Amino acid sequence: MISLRTALLAAFILGVSYQYATAKSPTPKECCFDYVTGAIQLAKLVDFYNTPSECHLQAVVLETRADRKVCADPSKPWVKRAIRTLQAKRKQTSRSENHK
Repeated sequence: MISLRTALLAAFILGVSYQYATAKSPTPKECCFDYVTGAIQLAKLVDFYNTPSECHLQAVVLETRADRKVCADPSKPWVKRAIRTLQAKRKQTSRSENHK
């Protein structure tokens, strides 16, 4: 017969294995699966952010005045220009809010 110590050890190992197998890894809430094919006019953009590093495709999400979100390739020159422009707008906005 199996000893009580062996049975308890086996139960413990099974319990830990089950917890490990059923544990959910943190998955990002928003990832991009492809990039927009053409450039978007700077006047139509209001904000941006980067997708989480856990995403397979690294992208910049551009938010438009029409409340749309568009995935863009961060290595493209027009995307870099858009980011610089939007960052400058953020700085202007924060400065004007600080002076109130």
